[in-house]
Amino acid sequence: MSWLSEFVDVYDKNEKNLGITSYRIYHPKSGEESKKAYQMLPVSHIFLNCTLQIDLNADGTFAGAFVVDDPKTIVPATIESSIRSGSGSYLVPLPVDDKLQYLARDYSKWSGDEKYIESHKKYLEQFRAYLSFLKEYPDQYVYRTLQAVYRYVTENDIINDLWTGKIFGENVAKEKVAGNNLFKSTVRFNIRNPENVKRFENRRFFDAWTQYYHQVLQTDTVSGGTDEGIDYITGEENVILTSKHPKGILDNAANAKLISANDTTNFTFKGRFLTADEAVTIGYDSSQKAHAAMKWLLTKQGFKIGDRYYLAWEVNGENTADLSIVSQNPLLALAQKKFAETTEIDTNTNIAENFRKVLIDGANKDDYSLQGSVHLIELESPVNGRFGVVYYQAMSLQQYINKFASWYGKITIDDRQSFFNLKQVCYDIYGDRVDDKRMAATVSQLSHMILGSQIVPWSLLSAIYNRAIRPASFNDDKGWRRVMRTASKLFKAYYDEGEIKTMLNDSYHDRSYSFGRLLAIADVIEEGVLQGSENNEGRVTNAKHYMSSFAQRPLDTWKIIYTNLQPYLRKSKYSFKASKLIDEIFASLDAEDKHLNDPLNGKFLIGYSQQRNDWYQKKKTSNE
Repeated sequence: MSWLSEFVDVYDKNEKNLGITSYRIYHPKSGEESKKAYQMLPVSHIFLNCTLQIDLNADGTFAGAFVVDDPKTIVPATIESSIRSGSGSYLVPLPVDDKLQYLARDYSKWSGDEKYIESHKKYLEQFRAYLSFLKEYPDQYVYRTLQAVYRYVTENDIINDLWTGKIFGENVAKEKVAGNNLFKSTVRFNIRNPENVKRFENRRFFDAWTQYYHQVLQTDTVSGGTDEGIDYITGEENVILTSKHPKGILDNAANAKLISANDTTNFTFKGRFLTADEAVTIGYDSSQKAHAAMKWLLTKQGFKIGDRYYLAWEVNGENTADLSIVSQNPLLALAQKKFAETTEIDTNTNIAENFRKVLIDGANKDDYSLQGSVHLIELESPVNGRFGVVYYQAMSLQQYINKFASWYGKITIDDRQSFFNLKQVCYDIYGDRVDDKRMAATVSQLSHMILGSQIVPWSLLSAIYNRAIRPASFNDDKGWRRVMRTASKLFKAYYDEGEIKTMLNDSYHDRSYSFGRLLAIADVIEEGVLQGSENNEGRVTNAKHYMSSFAQRPLDTWKIIYTNLQPYLRKSKYSFKASKLIDEIFASLDAEDKHLNDPLNGKFLIGYSQQRNDWYQKKKTSNE
């Protein structure tokens, strides 16, 4: 139960945020900024999409109604009403705000269905019990406000007020009201006041209901209606238990539950247990807190691909930091910025150590505890009504930083640093048409690998290698260069050899690496000449044109590429430098090697990328 207890901890440390609306800012590629509101749910409350708001005066008289722009509302709920469904749901009302069928005493009259008389009776019965508790409650403002709501629903015809106020539309006949979309609306109540404080956003009302409902559950425990026992999340004994857990945690699966125990018929609990509590017992408060914190964190900083949700967090005092590995996180962004400004890249060992130091420096400045825990969880809803945890890992922030530093040390192939965007890596591996299912599986595979063994799966390497050696299959050179760069990074991490350094190693004479360098030199020479010619600008170089064949038969294909390169060597002002490099590299190859013409491995891509970068870096330096 470690991950559930961690969510309870998040809730307890962020309890000051209960009901407070914050916004997550999105920056889509379109450039138009958008935002999404999120709140931490109090215990015994749910989110309800309310279509209408009815405003009342302090004496409970009707003051107006309107269709709301912000439907998401925090409302009090019982265990039963929070998960109601099916044919009997009309007898399970929410305590205050709810659908018109529960609130309106004249709903049966307008709808023609007598069963809603019972819905309204149940609603009033529950409301009266709550008001009875509030009479002795210290905060009498809460009592007076809700008493006004109760007076209105008992003494007035809500549907008639809405019809008279033309909420259903202009000149809508009485017989047409029941067919109006708003007739089945969900309503929230507000009492007008000088401070313009909305009742459904006021924590005083949240606290009142939470205290009352906890008392109700304790009373039920005494009478035998609710069980007491061990809470497997916290380990506490003699706590109020529940077998009914919240839903609505995932946005795209509103009815999906994480914990369910309704497998009481046929092959019961897969034959292992007779009753649910033989498997595990969970406290009501712990369940409410864990689910509320999970929902809050997912909306605040979660990341979604298809049906899978990714979430990473670290509780830093009273703050909950986003330390996602899938999308950019603040700590990594700060570290990379500083790293790019201050670090002089030399060797793979130095870059990993320097990056680690910068990450730790950023963590210390933001008051992170290096011994604090970073948590990563993946959730998925493969079927309707259920979702599950498909992956969970916890590690200290120190370990997390060490893993990141090690990974960035392994994948660095030149002096440029950028965030290793896992979603973009998937596109690089499989192309733009990759579906959500494969995208989610690959992102998960990559994130587990980075925080685990850091051994890149061969299936991913093989797929991106086959794309990288076929530049002609891309619509533009920019897209192919990005794929080539990603492929080179992944192969560098895979080989992780001391000879393959952060920058070009001209003392490393591996066959594939050397052939990659040769192809890069041919490419940059021809590319430079073509760019200086108006008639040939945009033309594909011979190196790119023959790259696929070169990867399969390097020696044979090099003869063709080198022959075609001669006119460009004569025109290039870097002819001497290029010829000298080609001769040096060719001299390092073993002419007696019978495998010289065999297919090249991924080191070919690393050699190509590093040689190109080295060429342009030295060219830039000489020009300066």
